[in-house]
Amino acid sequence: MSKDVKVEIIVDGLNKLAKDISDIAAYLQSLAEDTKPDEQENGLTYEAVRAVLAEKSRAGFRADVKAILTSHGVKQLSDVSDPAMLAQILKEAENIG
Repeated sequence: MSKDVKVEIIVDGLNKLAKDISDIAAYLQSLAEDTKPDEQENGLTYEAVRAVLAEKSRAGFRADVKAILTSHGVKQLSDVSDPAMLAQILKEAENIG
């Protein structure tokens, strides 16, 4: 096998690998966008709610934060898909302490 043929095989393999990686990245991106939109219809973001919950947890109200999430039937904020529930969790969290 000549040197040119080996290089051609390697280049072809790398091109296929690059396409596969690109396809995987696109798939993962679509999953992230489908399961956790950055901004809900009411302008509320997961990041904003997460920041409030984190601050309350750091302030010593971790059990209260956990209780709010549990009362809405979720284990973590990323499990919330309903914008109304996200807003309600934020409202309840702001009343802690």
